[in-house]
Amino acid sequence: MATTKSPQLDNPSDSGKGFMLLIVGLLVIGLAGVAFFVTSRETAPTGDAQAPVEIDGEAVPAFPLNSGVSTDPTADPAIGMTFPTMSGTDFNDQATAIENDGRPKAVYFLAHWCPHCGRELPQVVGLMQDGAVPEGMDIYAVNTDYRPESGNPPSRWFYNEEFEGPIIRDAEGSPLFSAAGGRGFPYAVFLDADNQVIARSSGELDPATTQAMWSLAANGSLVEAEAG
Repeated sequence: MATTKSPQLDNPSDSGKGFMLLIVGLLVIGLAGVAFFVTSRETAPTGDAQAPVEIDGEAVPAFPLNSGVSTDPTADPAIGMTFPTMSGTDFNDQATAIENDGRPKAVYFLAHWCPHCGRELPQVVGLMQDGAVPEGMDIYAVNTDYRPESGNPPSRWFYNEEFEGPIIRDAEGSPLFSAAGGRGFPYAVFLDADNQVIARSSGELDPATTQAMWSLAANGSLVEAEAG
């Protein structure tokens, strides 16, 4: 008579061990993911705050206001001028240039010790991350007026604020800031696609004004921006 093998029930202890192994495996994967994220966020550039720069072209006259926005060519001789080409490097020693490349630009001159810049930079970054930059436009930052005694290392500052645009490190004495006509911080120059100055601002801008200046540069003139 043939014997029939009785089906065996799973050992409860084996099942428990399998469940525990699954939990441990998931924890290991999760911790590995966290470790990767932390490692990737710890790769902030450590380059010097200043570096050699080159300027090609006529310097822009000094900003005519203590603060505010300037768009009137009758009051600001820089409006309509061709912005000088500025070449340098970022915090990773990669070459960066503000030049006539056929794209409109907003160029922000920021100082790591300036509390107004400390509020302006995250606002600009927030708008960039929200997709508020007009199509085909670039947002630049110039790290300038370095003061080592003030702390807040510039490379770490820009990294922590998650600024993703091109960066140029100004040289000792802030020649880029001077050639751009800056007087105070934060300072911004808005350029059309031909690298001509469309507007300038000094001091903090609210998000609506920032977007208006970006649109102004992207459209190439105040009339076109208002009509659009």
